Amino acid sequence: MAPFLVIVVGFPTSTKPTLIASFKHWELKLGENKMNPIYQDLKDKHILITGGSNGIGAALTKTFAEQAAEVTIFDKDYERALQIAEECQEYYCKVNVYGIDLTDSEALTETLAKVKKDKPVVNVLINNAGYDPRCNLLEMSAQEWNDLFQLNVVHYFITCRELLPEMINAGGGSIIMTSSHLVWIAKPDMVAYNTTKAAIVGMVRTLAGAVGKHHIRVNSVAPGWIMTERQLEQWVTPEAKHKTVHELQSIPIELTPQELMGTYLFLASDTSRAITRQTIVVDAGYAQT
Repeated sequence: MAPFLVIVVGFPTSTKPTLIASFKHWELKLGENKMNPIYQDLKDKHILITGGSNGIGAALTKTFAEQAAEVTIFDKDYERALQIAEECQEYYCKVNVYGIDLTDSEALTETLAKVKKDKPVVNVLINNAGYDPRCNLLEMSAQEWNDLFQLNVVHYFITCRELLPEMINAGGGSIIMTSSHLVWIAKPDMVAYNTTKAAIVGMVRTLAGAVGKHHIRVNSVAPGWIMTERQLEQWVTPEAKHKTVHELQSIPIELTPQELMGTYLFLASDTSRAITRQTIVVDAGYAQT
């Protein structure tokens, strides 16, 4: 039997790590999800995912754990992150969980310093955490605007700034950021959110040019309306869902987080070594301009 190890490190109440150990026949589990191929070059890579405990982020954590990589999660929802780590026990990997408010730039910088000191070099950085409020711009305060940028943009900048030196020294890597197809659709009740996601597209294009000489790729994934638990609870109605799937999308399928995983895996793997400065829209053909 092959050994399995999950290391869970959290700092909300204690600096002592929680250790969970188990054993699994991981060879039988890899590639169980037939939608996702196994990328051999990801086997020993370290992937850091922000917002890795819910929705798209939870799917990313499980998907990269399936690749037998070491995964580190940054998320404010510490208990849910621990649960995701437990669910990854069927794969031969390490999952490190850090409970952190990503809008706290000082705490984020300190936590990244701990990761750089205690863990392997981050080979793949996936900046994923974000929030998509619906609000009238005329009724939005400057503080609400700034808070949204702090989560949706600033933490992306800080993780890149702090992790890029080690990635450069390692000879390369991949940075993947989550944008949105709403950059192109531009819904009028989501001006602030759309603006943050457009900022990510600009960051990707500029940063890719700055670090490409170090063999670091920088790309983004722009999801369509993904039926995550939060979307279903807060925003999805039967009428809106039907219109999106059957009238607005070119392909009439319900988009789930799993629909995105192949794109993230491809961009993380060296299979995409010649691809950088790109935003790949995964929305079943909704955004057509």
